[in-house]
Amino acid sequence: MKIGFIGCGNMARPIISGLAESVAESPTDIYVTDLQREALASFCSKIGVNASTQDEIVQKCDCIFLAVKPQNLPELLPQLAEEVNRRNIFMLSIAAGKTTEYISSFFAAHIAVARIFPNLNANVKTAVSAYCGNQNVTAQQLAFTARCCESFGTGYQVPEEIIGIFGVLGGCAPAYTFFYIRALAQAAIDAGMEESMAYDVAAKMTEGSAKFLAFSDDTADELIKKVCSPGGTTIEGIRSLEANKVDSLLKIAFQSSLKRDKELSK
Repeated sequence: MKIGFIGCGNMARPIISGLAESVAESPTDIYVTDLQREALASFCSKIGVNASTQDEIVQKCDCIFLAVKPQNLPELLPQLAEEVNRRNIFMLSIAAGKTTEYISSFFAAHIAVARIFPNLNANVKTAVSAYCGNQNVTAQQLAFTARCCESFGTGYQVPEEIIGIFGVLGGCAPAYTFFYIRALAQAAIDAGMEESMAYDVAAKMTEGSAKFLAFSDDTADELIKKVCSPGGTTIEGIRSLEANKVDSLLKIAFQSSLKRDKELSK
């Protein structure tokens, strides 16, 4: 199978790398195009895939990843339609907010369209990604989509109606986590710790805590209680977080991202 990518941005690059390593029969079966031609050539040369053009991709590829910004799809998709319809190309989108129904509306009724909602942790092969497909996607194509997700992390097949919720939790929340790490590290720096150590400790603590929760039989509430000794330092910090309604602020952030996802789907 020859795989094409239209777009080679921050999210597409780790996906392309994952597919080149473990999904494509050879990196040379992957074709990539982007408006930034110099950066494209450098990236493609580094991992051994083809720096290509949009025309070549629709003429050669059996599957095309739509890896452009959602607002660019209305202009892009009509340009692809004739060859996609003629060659029955499987379309895979990573554009946030745009449903399979929306994408399908630009093509003939028989075209298979799937979506993947990945996150930036694909750079270290620990992305959590949701995927789904329209009624034309075959079991083989769905299995291929799952393999793509697994090449750069973990994939979850979900009903499309919750893919936006999953996308905020899996795709937007890493930025919330980086925000948290930055704030925590800065507090340590302000208290007298050296910057590189503060960020290193905050990042490793977050990684370790996430692993502990993932492999523990305890709930998050139970683990909080285990860390908090009565009258100790941790319980004072937790009480401060609760008093300042940090949990409510996170819910507001989540709902704001979800609202924007719904706006993009229109």
